[in-house]
Amino acid sequence: MKSKILVLLGIGLFVACSTPEKQGATKSKGWQPEMDQPSELASIMRVLHDEATERKGTLEAGEMAVANSQLIFKMITAKPTEPHMVGPAFEPHAQAFIASYGQLNTAEDVQGQIEAHNNLVKSCVACHMNFCQGPIPRIEKLYVQ
Repeated sequence: MKSKILVLLGIGLFVACSTPEKQGATKSKGWQPEMDQPSELASIMRVLHDEATERKGTLEAGEMAVANSQLIFKMITAKPTEPHMVGPAFEPHAQAFIASYGQLNTAEDVQGQIEAHNNLVKSCVACHMNFCQGPIPRIEKLYVQ
């Protein structure tokens, strides 16, 4: 009797393990984890970081760079990731950033643009020291030596 039960359990286990699962029942093709979307301010800063990375490469190649982003003016009113990430000190930092950004276009030569670019990076670091320290190591890689 015990051997019959063991045989039936063995057959049942074999059938259960070899039966293919229905695809839609437990997992779907192309599943993507649900992730938070970046805030408006974070999105702007990511675009500006990408622009600064390109500008750094251009300046290191000894060429003049073009700086014409209109996103810089949206920084002041953009919604941050967390409300505490902006405050009374944020707007002066943003204004300093905008002023440094303007110096990129008024520089007369590559060395002048490098100085303006590095001042721009300094203004980013100064602001992030007060509000969101996480990206500082990434920002500091933007300096042109």
